Amino acid sequence: MDNRILIALGLSFLVIVFFHYIYLKLFPAPPIEPTTLNSTLSNSTVSQNNTSTPQALSSKPTLPNNPTFSERSNLPSYAIVSPKYNATLTASGVRFNEFLLKEFFKDRSQKDPVNLITAASYSLPLEVYLESKPELAVLGYNSNSPSKVVLEKEGEKELSFYTSYQGISLEKTLKFKPQSYFIDLKIKITNQSNQTLTDKLLLRGAFAPFVDGTKYVFTGPFYYTTHLNEVKVKNSKVEEYVGNLKYLGYEDNYFMVALIPEGFNNSSLKATFRKLTDTVQEFILWVPVENLKPGEVASYQFKLYMGPKKLEEMRKEFPLLTKALYFGIFDFIAKPLLYVLKFTHQFTHNFGWDIIIMTLLLRILFFPLNHISYKSMKKMQELQPVIQRLREKYKDDPQGLNREVMNLYRTQKINPFSGCLPILIQIPVFIAFYKVLLMAIELRHAPFMLWITDLSAPERLYIGNLVIPYLGGIPVLTILMGISMYLQQKLTPSSPDPMQAKIMLFMPIFFTILFINFPSGLVLYWFVNNLLSIVQQYFTLKLTKK
Repeated sequence: MDNRILIALGLSFLVIVFFHYIYLKLFPAPPIEPTTLNSTLSNSTVSQNNTSTPQALSSKPTLPNNPTFSERSNLPSYAIVSPKYNATLTASGVRFNEFLLKEFFKDRSQKDPVNLITAASYSLPLEVYLESKPELAVLGYNSNSPSKVVLEKEGEKELSFYTSYQGISLEKTLKFKPQSYFIDLKIKITNQSNQTLTDKLLLRGAFAPFVDGTKYVFTGPFYYTTHLNEVKVKNSKVEEYVGNLKYLGYEDNYFMVALIPEGFNNSSLKATFRKLTDTVQEFILWVPVENLKPGEVASYQFKLYMGPKKLEEMRKEFPLLTKALYFGIFDFIAKPLLYVLKFTHQFTHNFGWDIIIMTLLLRILFFPLNHISYKSMKKMQELQPVIQRLREKYKDDPQGLNREVMNLYRTQKINPFSGCLPILIQIPVFIAFYKVLLMAIELRHAPFMLWITDLSAPERLYIGNLVIPYLGGIPVLTILMGISMYLQQKLTPSSPDPMQAKIMLFMPIFFTILFINFPSGLVLYWFVNNLLSIVQQYFTLKLTKK
């Protein structure tokens, strides 16, 4: 393969490394239909009190003079202790003011559990109220439930709460399960007035990122129709979707809160999304309440998922929720890679070795293509003197040069593009694996050995008090990867053009700089891949000499 083509491929590869970022900019998720909501939504402000009524959705600026509201700060709370989480509900609106995940921590050094309640000043999830009566979101609820519920390994616990306000009786029932992050939510509305009720039932949540993450992975509200839609809300603009809604929620790199309506005509549901601050975003599900006559009761069923973006957990009660773990355009490659890692992990119990095993399997899979590529490159090197003479002969006739070069390839039975195929195939694998390392919660805080303590983060070796500006420690594995790439390049047949040869030798330096802040698991994959390439290249060149 002409080295100019190889250079072009290398440069293209650098662009594709950041393809997922560029893709999000140029090709955002399918647009949701923005509409103008009523003035009570667009012209109001967000309350800063964590027990306040959601004035963002109400034209009423203040709460009515009612003892229920003034005493709500003294209302009881209810603790739920599960093998998977510890949660606390406040009787003010029956909302979560704490949801701690026992198996996941904010960082490796401090064992503080991840808390999914991250925007208490804007909303305690989930607020439930009628559009015409936003006060229902924070009303005090009564309950006969115990103040502390402990979930054993087997057995579910159901907690019921009820309140009344201005001719409306509202009952909320939550069912907790010991080995699941799913919570069943049942809402029952009784019309106690003497007039027919037509309104909207709203379920609202506001969240900020649950843990520190990378800007290259989407964080924010989402909804699912026939595919996942990531909502990028612009400043103060309300985005709305009406249609075939399966679920909606909020997600970051590793965790999510999802609300799943059950038993609805989903085409009648509406979802709105809004950016409250630079970090806090809101989602609201709007459910129609139509022609509820005096004395009649309307019941609504939902599932609430609050937990990790872990496929085994998400598929337990609602398999379609697994679609919310989306690895980008190469998702169809990323998910099998994740399954392979998890399968081998049953035997190795170390994701570093799982990455090495998977790299070896990929090299075996691509062995025939790589072999053809190396043989083709060797033949191309042997033809370089002939091609150089043709260039001198046809230096003023580019078309004639191309014709003669193609005739030479045809005579020698060489496909000049055969060396490109393995590179093109590995680019999607590289990008898919990059997204797996950034998003798969299994690899979060997963150690390998020695100084590599987190395969989802850049690796650094710290020696004494040595601190390197910008880097901190020494990126040893990244440097080894650059050296391996240099050795691989030395084995690759080079161009007779000195300038092209220098450019090719500069590529390992460029890649080393590029990989410095990549996840160490990805650097490990590329390093091992280079070593295996060197071995295969060496033996292929040996065989071609015989």
